[in-house]
Amino acid sequence: MADVFSDEWLDALGAHLTGLGPLDSPAPLVLGQIVTGAPGGDFEYTIVVGGGRRGEVHRGLDGAAVTIVESYETALAIVSGTPAADLLAAGRLKVRGDVGALLGAQDLLAALAPALARLASPRA
Repeated sequence: MADVFSDEWLDALGAHLTGLGPLDSPAPLVLGQIVTGAPGGDFEYTIVVGGGRRGEVHRGLDGAAVTIVESYETALAIVSGTPAADLLAAGRLKVRGDVGALLGAQDLLAALAPALARLASPRA
């Protein structure tokens, strides 16, 4: 298993999202993440899911409608299954951009949680 928030981890996440098939929603969610303080430095990536499309992921924030900014420790909590709403309420997440897109995509985010949790282990 690749280190979390590395290029190899991102490749594994992309392969897993593609394997999920299209996730149903009226419009796709284009969600950027900025993970600060990751072992290899700050890590930025974007997930595109929903809208009847296969999921995809890419390095960087191109096209992100909404971006979540969090520390490495908080990002590990998210990919391990801690609800983002709890972390947001605790002030551990910052949200930039179209917050409505994020709020409207709760079902999509719930569908992603198992994929992220499978890839959360820093080393297998």
